Amino acid sequence: MDYKSLENSIVKNDMKFFDKGEYNLNFAWIRNDLKADNHFADDLYIGYRENNVGKVLNVKCTTIPGTKKSLFNPIVVDGIKGTAVIKKGQYRGCWQFLDVYNEFTNYPYFRQIKPISYYRDGNGDDIIDLVQEQQNKLYNTHWHVMSNAGDKRKIEEFEVNNWSLGCMGCPRSEWDKVVELTRKAIQAGQSNIFTGTILDRSDL
Repeated sequence: MDYKSLENSIVKNDMKFFDKGEYNLNFAWIRNDLKADNHFADDLYIGYRENNVGKVLNVKCTTIPGTKKSLFNPIVVDGIKGTAVIKKGQYRGCWQFLDVYNEFTNYPYFRQIKPISYYRDGNGDDIIDLVQEQQNKLYNTHWHVMSNAGDKRKIEEFEVNNWSLGCMGCPRSEWDKVVELTRKAIQAGQSNIFTGTILDRSDL
């Protein structure tokens, strides 16, 4: 995925692509399918300009919950039994980057600060069902690291499990690339508040 292709994919879905200034980061989380295989099988594309040249960072991630102690064990939230799945869409200014080591996961992360929309899958299988919609809710679905320190397995060997009950993220080897780029953006004068765009693979 190159910069122009990412821009076109976002714009054609009637969403905003941020193209002004250095390191104006576009976070595009791509849900490859609705099968919860408990691995990091989705893609995060971050489009930005560096020295006025369009670039894209691609890391493997998950946009859907894990299985063990997550999808297979749904909980009741606001009277609905089910595990959270963020609904496809663009959520403007809904996550704040916190470069801290004493909060959530004890590692830098993006905290949800505004409401977004969800589905709640409650039947306990490994297929994501787009049912039980909940609109404009703030359920602390952060973007964050999803592996333990020192775990150096290959990306395809990591399991999501209860690292995600609806949050999005990736193992530390991939997450560190996201943190490094985000720090560059903030050092370049960008805000620490970010927009998240969630698309299906078929939308590209």
